[in-house]
Amino acid sequence: MLYKNKFGTVHILQDEEFYNNKTIGISMSGGADSTMLCYLLANTIQARNLNIEIQPYNGYDISVPADSAGLPNIISFIQNKFPSVKLHWPIACVYETKGADIKNTYIRPLIERLCESKIVDEVIQAVCLGPPKDVQEGFVGEDYFRRPGYALWEEVAEAKNHAPFVNVDKRFVAQSYIDLNILELLDHTNSCVRPEGDCGKCWWCQERAWAIQEANK
Repeated sequence: MLYKNKFGTVHILQDEEFYNNKTIGISMSGGADSTMLCYLLANTIQARNLNIEIQPYNGYDISVPADSAGLPNIISFIQNKFPSVKLHWPIACVYETKGADIKNTYIRPLIERLCESKIVDEVIQAVCLGPPKDVQEGFVGEDYFRRPGYALWEEVAEAKNHAPFVNVDKRFVAQSYIDLNILELLDHTNSCVRPEGDCGKCWWCQERAWAIQEANK
């Protein structure tokens, strides 16, 4: 099912027959991207009358709890919006990074176990492109250049067809919240990677602010 706005086009479940009668796993961090992917997936399932269940999974970092804090409200919001869709509560892996970039040490084994145990049949991700290079160079702080412009960074390249947002950036996501009139849902999300949340200084907070500002122009 196609979704379009001024920042691009995405195709949710391009091969509906392939995904039908399956359980789709989706990583939900509590951020704006994964929340929007779950919302559009649920909308697609309902609109197309598909027999698909959604099983979110989450990596809960004790050191950085803010991004996951809104997940219960996010799931409840989408469940209430699409009551006919089987959206389950997340399966979480709890760990503590203490600021180290080692989350995939925990997340990837979780995904593998969910697939091996047949809890999920397929996995899709909300990974998207980063802002243009000149925008990122305007970000402040030591971690400003996290994604190489519009080049397909490693995680995007690996995602291939299992990432509907692979050819758009966060502006598409921000615009979708506006077009769908679900800014209340956006308010439940948090992209910050620092313990306090909404720091406004980390790369992810700056990307979010840029995307929202662009969508509101």
